[in-house]
Order: sequence, then C-alpha cells, then structure tokens
Amino acid sequence: MAHAKSVGCSHKGVELPAPGLPSTASANWQGAYDDTHRLLCKNLKTPNVFFRGYRARPATPFRAAYLWDTAFITQIWRHWDPSMAQKLLDYVFRFQRKSGLIHHAIAEILVKPLPQRATQPPLLSWAAWRVFEKSQDHSWLEGAYPKLKKYQDWLRLERRHPDGLYFWHDPYESGIDNSPRFANRNESFFDDTRRMAAVDMSSYIVLSLEALEHIAEELGLHDEALAYNQEREALKATINARLWDAVSGSYHDWDYRKEDFIRIHTVSDLTPLVAGIPNEAQAALMVSRIMDPTKYNTLIPFPSVARDEKLFVKDMWRGPVWVNMAYLGILGMDRYGYKAEATELAYRLAGGVYDTWETEGSIYEFYDPDRTDIRELHRKKGNWWKKLTLGSKPVKGFVGWSGLVNALLQEFP
Repeated sequence: MAHAKSVGCSHKGVELPAPGLPSTASANWQGAYDDTHRLLCKNLKTPNVFFRGYRARPATPFRAAYLWDTAFITQIWRHWDPSMAQKLLDYVFRFQRKSGLIHHAIAEILVKPLPQRATQPPLLSWAAWRVFEKSQDHSWLEGAYPKLKKYQDWLRLERRHPDGLYFWHDPYESGIDNSPRFANRNESFFDDTRRMAAVDMSSYIVLSLEALEHIAEELGLHDEALAYNQEREALKATINARLWDAVSGSYHDWDYRKEDFIRIHTVSDLTPLVAGIPNEAQAALMVSRIMDPTKYNTLIPFPSVARDEKLFVKDMWRGPVWVNMAYLGILGMDRYGYKAEATELAYRLAGGVYDTWETEGSIYEFYDPDRTDIRELHRKKGNWWKKLTLGSKPVKGFVGWSGLVNALLQEFP
C-alpha cells in the first residue's frame, strides 16, 4: 500500500500520476520523493517544430539527450508511464547512424549527434527490455529490435579486442570521466583506454546480449536468440578467465601493454554482478566487499572508488556516490539472491539522497559517501574549464539517474 500523495505531469502529456511513496518507506521522505518526480517532469522536453519527439535532459545545464542517461531515466519512467519511457528511447534511436553507431549525445543546438565517434555505456538493450516488461507493447519492441541489433553489431566490430573483450574508445565514452582507472583528478592526463580491456564495458555487453536474447525470443526469432546466448556465454567465460584477479578476489581492467591488471578498486569492478558473470563463490566474495563498511558499505553506499583505496578522494568519479552505479550494484546483489542486503542498501541509498535533499534543498548529480551534504564534494578540482561551465560542485536538479532512488523503492518494497 502506498501513501496517497503523488505528482502529476499532465501538462507535458503524461496522463498517469506518478507512483506514490510506498508505505514501507519513511513518511519523512515524502517531500524529497515528490520533488524527484517533479524534477523528472521538469526535465522532460516535449515535441515541437524543431524537436520531433520527447527527450529527457538529466538536468537544466545539460542541453542534450545522453545515451546512458536516457537508459537510466527510462527506468524511472517505466514505473510512472512505460509509454513515455518508450518515447524517450525512440528519440535516441532516431539518430542512429547507418553504421549502427548510436552517439553519446544528441545536442539540442544541432538537433543531431555531435560530430564525434564516441558512444556511451551500451545499456539501451537492457533498458528497452526492462521497459517492455512493464509495457508489454510488442509493436514497440518489434520496432526497437532492429536498431538495438544493429547497434550491437557496431559495438562488436568497433569496440572488441581480438581476444573477445571490449574497450572504451576514450575515458569520456565510459561515462566516468576522471576515474583513477584512466585519468587524473583534473583531467590534464588521460590514458589510452583502447589498450585496455574494460571490465565494465565487457559486462555491459554481456547484459546487452542477454537483453537481445530475451527480445529475440519474445519476437519468435529463436535462432537469433540462440546466437545471442552463445555469444554471451563465450564472453562471460572470457571475462572470468581474463579479468578475474584471484589475488584480490575481484574483477579488474586489463592493461595489454603491461600484461597486468589495473588494480584500483572502483565500483566498475562490481558490474559483472548485474550481468550474471561470476559464479556463486565469486559473487559471495563481491558481496562481502560491498557489505564491508571500509569499502563500499558507507553511510550512503557504493562510493565510486572503494573507501579504503589510497586514491579515494571526494571528486566526481574518484570517490563520490553515483546513483546509477549504485542501482546496478543493488540489482546485481538481488540477482544472486542477496535480497535482504540489496533491500538494505537500496533504502540506505534512497535515505542518503533524500536526507541530502533536506540539507541542501535539491536532488544532486553525485553524493558524499560519508555525509548528507555536498560541502566536501568537488568537480575535477583544478580543471578551470569545468569550473567555468558547470561549477565546482555537483549539478543540482539532476535526475539523469539520481531519480533511480524512487525506482528502487518501487522495486524493493
């Protein structure tokens, strides 16, 4: 049973009210929960003569529809209005290139993808399947499948190493720009990610192949479903053989130049969990690390770099909590049967976001794992261009994925 109050968005064509706050949640969260849905509606852009479709901004300063932001935003909308989630994905699909590439951002100024070769974390197939599970709209799924299939074909051709593992074209393609995996704090240095095997990219591909298998099976394309299954199982085996480090009991990126792991403990190392890659023993080790207060089980859980990692600092992807990655981590725990632990962290994550809203008055881009304010957080300290364009703190009014805390309360009642 949910609390009665809910938010509407009818002025933007959404006739259904937002889902109410579940009765299992604290009534003190009502204001932040409702404000999250209001921001989701505010950042929804309606069709007009220049933009022929609904699109979702993550926050006002970001005047574009971003690929992985859209994938995550649809996971919030699917609980409110699955048809709107479909429309947001359709907008991104419209700009797919003939090669199959779906670019990382469709800028509103140009009304087309920026002239770059980069994509973003390939979560569209995963997002589309989860939206369909809510909408049950077969006609929409039939239209989306060829585009998702073509995108996967492009990724296989353009982002796969000869050994079968996947890589990022550059750090920005990964979505986690200044991660210590491949950059310094102010981004004056970027490593060559094309010479690495990325554990998160490879895991996202496994997740995508699984979704494509489900979609193909749903559409009666049994041979194609079998081919995706076989490709997925082969990639899972390669990830376990090449990217599992028995010494640290964790997955890591692989550096082909040094022929060694990149042993920096980040939240990206946990992505195999949501993709179903580890065996039960490996998953147990990963969950034990997640539940360790010195690593990922902080006040607001899932810091982007393990709390006891020497490179941890409260700056963007070098320590702060990003709700999208926490969301994937929680789904991964649930996938392996750690329901109680997943629910605990889901509510602690939501509580941290909502308590920060009480302190600061907004929903933010990223969060402090140790506090419910933004005082100690930074944005790429020393990068003056970022300070000039986006400020030195996390962007407020951001539901590009921070709104996923509302989705978690629906998914873990």
